[in-house]
Amino acid sequence: MTDCGLCRPAGDEYRRPIAGLAVSTLFLKRDQRYRGACVLVYAAGHVASIDRLSADAFDAAMRDLHRAARAVVAAVAPDHVNYLSLGNVVPHLHWHIVPRYRDDGRWGRATGDEPEVRLPDAEADALAAAIGRALA
Repeated sequence: MTDCGLCRPAGDEYRRPIAGLAVSTLFLKRDQRYRGACVLVYAAGHVASIDRLSADAFDAAMRDLHRAARAVVAAVAPDHVNYLSLGNVVPHLHWHIVPRYRDDGRWGRATGDEPEVRLPDAEADALAAAIGRALA
């Protein structure tokens, strides 16, 4: 797929790069309605779904997801974390890592259509840096 927006490793209006991992890149989502929300994008080529990975690639991707999740938890201390990998809008393998908090207004329910929250650049930079440090 030549026009896949997730095949490009750079940030964009929806995400800012935090770090490259073994086979994935971790990005801070620009929409921070759930503080610390990230997206982990499979970066070792265009793959639309998990069933198309070799066993070794799957293992590497899961290690990246585990490492990214632990870094997000260390940086923002959520009460729970949701993991989403859908692929029906953007058919490129990626996971949304969504920290959840007891006081987030939708605790105990799925995320909804809450208004988008964009942090000031300095605050988003600091949050991305904190997650990046937790990866180290």
